[in-house]
Amino acid sequence: MKYPNTKKLITEKALDYFSNNGYAGASIRQIARAVGIRESAIYNHFKSKEEIFLAILSDYKSKSLSTKILNDELLDELDNPEKFLQDFAKRLVEFWNTPKEKKFIRLLLMEQFTKVGSVELSVTEYVNELRGICRLIFSEMVKNNIAKKYDPDILAEQFTAPLFLIRTEHLSREGENNLNKVLEIVRKHVSFFWNSIKI
Repeated sequence: MKYPNTKKLITEKALDYFSNNGYAGASIRQIARAVGIRESAIYNHFKSKEEIFLAILSDYKSKSLSTKILNDELLDELDNPEKFLQDFAKRLVEFWNTPKEKKFIRLLLMEQFTKVGSVELSVTEYVNELRGICRLIFSEMVKNNIAKKYDPDILAEQFTAPLFLIRTEHLSREGENNLNKVLEIVRKHVSFFWNSIKI
């Protein structure tokens, strides 16, 4: 069977195997079988398993979290900072709960500090964009006397670290999770955080 985008399908099936078995536990043969092509046909698209793995990482690095979470509708809520933070966190959790994101975080947690080629997987690098977005948000809140005069780096860390912990605890397993329960935990975190920093 031919697929219109075999290369994309290879990376999707490879992510399935890598997130379940780790980098070392997945083989070109398994990936090819899952795609429905001969093992040799993979090499028409990728030189090695390492290249497939690096293509998956590159795909994630090229996607901007801000474009997925922040939009004009959400930014319009900045006049109501608590509602903005609640909706921002809710959108973030819903994005993290997508099947592909859940697979990627499992892979990242499983392979933390593993070096593949010249790339070392790092949770720190993965959350840096989120920290950067939050740093910018809290800088503006402090500057406009909406939030207490704390260091925006500290505020970003205090806001994002519990969210990431909630994600790894509740949104990295296969199968269904109780998203409403997770969103309620997140809502309480954001409420506590906002009450701690508001003026």
